Amino acid sequence: MKRIVVISDLQIPFEDKKAVDAVAQFIEEYEPDDVISVGDESDLAPISRYSLNTRSMYQGDLGKERDRVVDVLGMLKIKHITRSNHLDRWFAALSRVPAFETIPEMQLEEFYKFRELGVTYHQDPWSPAPGWLLMHGDEGTQSSKSGQTALGLTMRTNKSVVCGHTHRQGIAHHTFTYLGDKKPSIRTGFEVGTLADFGSPGMRYAKFKNWQQGFGLLYVEGSNVTPVAVPIINKSFIVEGVKYSWR
Repeated sequence: MKRIVVISDLQIPFEDKKAVDAVAQFIEEYEPDDVISVGDESDLAPISRYSLNTRSMYQGDLGKERDRVVDVLGMLKIKHITRSNHLDRWFAALSRVPAFETIPEMQLEEFYKFRELGVTYHQDPWSPAPGWLLMHGDEGTQSSKSGQTALGLTMRTNKSVVCGHTHRQGIAHHTFTYLGDKKPSIRTGFEVGTLADFGSPGMRYAKFKNWQQGFGLLYVEGSNVTPVAVPIINKSFIVEGVKYSWR
């Protein structure tokens, strides 16, 4: 059976460092077949459209943020990343100075050292398992209910979808039925949560949000894929009977 760990929105430099360390320890011991990420590994707040022409443009250290992203990607052994709205900020910033787009070092994969880390960046939805797509979660309509944003993408693509973006954790299913002899088929929407620190400066508004910390697992046996949500509750999480905790 293949085991895939799905990492949630890290939002570096606003990640929960202790949670990240614990998940890294889990991955080291668990030895999954693959580790994939739903996007938003880097927050890139200083170059967002919300920071344009504000003091925020001059705050933060993108070099330091990049170095932390590289370290965390290595710690978590992430090998696949899908596009996301926060990493899209990089492309939007470059488009304002088109000459920069021709500089190799300014390419996203070079800046974040994806090639050195063995990370593949997917601009389009990518299939991590039979019948499943890895997407970020902002490609359709966002729901305030856990699992429903991913399920909406499932209805659009007719594939099961694992995603993030909502910072919520939930699993929702839909059974497609057909006239005639064709057997009904089940599609699943899986939102994996976030590893952001809700008390960090960039996430202080989290207390007003329906957000949950956590990550996900996909168990793959042939064409059968079973999603499992791993919630982080009271600074701990449990996988297959083993508890990982910190203070």
